[in-house]
Amino acid sequence: MAERLITVATFSQPTEAHILKGRLEAEGILCFLGDEQIIAAQPLYSLAVGGVKLQVTEGDVEEALELLGRIERGTSEYILDDNIELAPPTQVYQDVEACPICESKNVSARGFFGGVLGITLPFISRRYGCHDCGYTWKVN
Repeated sequence: MAERLITVATFSQPTEAHILKGRLEAEGILCFLGDEQIIAAQPLYSLAVGGVKLQVTEGDVEEALELLGRIERGTSEYILDDNIELAPPTQVYQDVEACPICESKNVSARGFFGGVLGITLPFISRRYGCHDCGYTWKVN
């Protein structure tokens, strides 16, 4: 016979419930989210249905409650592998032109089809536009 599901926590939003569901699953505790789809479709029904219910099997209730208590108290440990190599940071922003009128860096490249297609074509001369003062200029 299948074990009953016991609600160990409730949440007003599904995203909050998914965070703890993932943590419980990482610890090997099988869990489910009750009423998740109802609240995802109609968030205002959260109070009416009692929120998203984080449910575990009867056999895992004590372990789940103990883990949730440690997380709430801030005493939960989650050890990451020390051998993780992080990629070096990359430069996200290129050097941008400054507006010759107001010297703002809030500028963007504008191509011939940029206004229509939302793209910049590299073979057409560079035009920049300032978002602060509205000035447009060419760069050779």
